[in-house]
Amino acid sequence: MSAVFEKPLGYIEYEDYLVLERASQYKHEYLDGVIYAVQGDGTRGMAGGSQTHARLIRNTLMALHRRLAGTPCEALASDMALRIEAANAVFYPDVLVHCSATEDPGSTFALDRARLVVEVLSQHTQRFDGGSKLAAYRRAPGLQHILLISGLAQSASACHRSGDDQPWSPMVDWPRGSTLALPGLGIELPWEDVFSGSGLP
Repeated sequence: MSAVFEKPLGYIEYEDYLVLERASQYKHEYLDGVIYAVQGDGTRGMAGGSQTHARLIRNTLMALHRRLAGTPCEALASDMALRIEAANAVFYPDVLVHCSATEDPGSTFALDRARLVVEVLSQHTQRFDGGSKLAAYRRAPGLQHILLISGLAQSASACHRSGDDQPWSPMVDWPRGSTLALPGLGIELPWEDVFSGSGLP
């Protein structure tokens, strides 16, 4: 007898999630039939992050934007969703970089490819971001760099791969004060550009 795999109680189909998301005033992420708040309390939708969290996103976005000028790639903040079909997921990375043209930028809800994703971890999100979400990101086509930045102290970690047919490196600490090489984008990201003025110890 073959095994029967049932969907969990409360499973939401992707198409139904899209309908709900486009009608909602808050942002929610989606992973294999379950809807998650982008920050904090799942009953309230997206909750605001701290000022430090916002500074880290701003710093990272601006640093990437400057270094990608004149290339086909662009850095976008968390209003842009990333659809990962292989993981049946939709996330709003704090920052993402994509390098492919979209047919209609004015109506694009989610990209299906990114080269880099950045998540700024909070006390409430670090377990999900560093666990189930990280595993889903590793299934995203075209993705070569994942950067996790702590919102609690000056620390960060990253993993990389050189192509879809190559394995991901382990998630390793980004040494404090150093420059992070992002060969998939042809740039480097200095530590100071991310953490300067963040208020973190």
